[in-house]
Amino acid sequence: MSPDVSLQVYLAAGLGIWKGAQLARTPQRISLWFVVACFLLSAMAFAVQPQAGVGIEGGVSGSGPIWLMWLGDALLLTMLYSLICVFVFSAGQGRKAWRQAGREAVRLVLTLAVLGMLAATVPQSLAPSAYPRPTMDAFRFVANTYTVYGVITCIVWMHRHTRMTRRWLAWGLTVASAGLAVIGLGSALIAVSMVMRLARPDTALVLELPSTVVATGNMVILAGFVMPGARVRWVAAKVWWRHLRDYHQLRPLWTMLHQAFPEDALNRAPASAWRDVLSVRAVNRRFYRRVIECRDGLVRASGRLGADSPADPAALATWLRRALGDESAAHDSAEARPLAVPADGGLESDVRELVALSRELRPA
Repeated sequence: MSPDVSLQVYLAAGLGIWKGAQLARTPQRISLWFVVACFLLSAMAFAVQPQAGVGIEGGVSGSGPIWLMWLGDALLLTMLYSLICVFVFSAGQGRKAWRQAGREAVRLVLTLAVLGMLAATVPQSLAPSAYPRPTMDAFRFVANTYTVYGVITCIVWMHRHTRMTRRWLAWGLTVASAGLAVIGLGSALIAVSMVMRLARPDTALVLELPSTVVATGNMVILAGFVMPGARVRWVAAKVWWRHLRDYHQLRPLWTMLHQAFPEDALNRAPASAWRDVLSVRAVNRRFYRRVIECRDGLVRASGRLGADSPADPAALATWLRRALGDESAAHDSAEARPLAVPADGGLESDVRELVALSRELRPA
């Protein structure tokens, strides 16, 4: 396979595995089943069609073993059917969706049956270069006509979804539809060429897009479908990084409070410093736990502070060191009072106050 085809195969397969992992967590999402099928079928179609000598998307650059050609088109057209079902089941999962999917399946099966009958008429003893031209033209016409139908159907569904989804998801669908439009145009040109060749057997006219343009269209389609998920992952990664940073910045405050009130720890065997640094799992859970433990510890410590507790983080850190280091005040049971409480509510503001106090407690 050429480098550009290999890239498409590996990218589609990788995306299929990624979506398969999501499917394992939410198997009840029918549309996600078809998303996984789309990517995996795309990877197989991209790998098989060049081996059949027909290029990508049913081009007419050459011929290969007829049943390998049929397999490549079957994978590609089934991928288009799966893509249609993605939008059908994203709009609803009731009987109406299943009926629509059934009607689309009938169209697909009929198309594959016609392609199979055309392939069966080709003598197996012939070399690919000696295949009857009218049969090959009809074969390519049927395959590319269904491709045009599938592309138009998908673009219509995409247009409907862009009007009812979030802007970033609509943008991804718009990009994918642009790539599909390129593929549809290429298939339409081939289908028209095949009609002209069937009508005039003496003509050698072929209208098709360059393979690089078709490959670019495929990459644009994959990029469009990846963009929404990539955006979600990017936002989640930023939250993960912020939680990891705050988790470590809260360590001085948490350490002091944990030493003073070890019985309040939600985890009686906290991770070591090196494990905290190197671990990439359960960061969010450990972050929320540390925030809760710090806040609980401050509530316990507030009973040891005077009535005029300072609000400045540096002054509060000094008071906190003195109060927690005074063994004689260890059993004081004064009324608890708020410490390091932000002016505005919300978790982020609360964490900001705790981090400011924790910074003042760092060793010099």
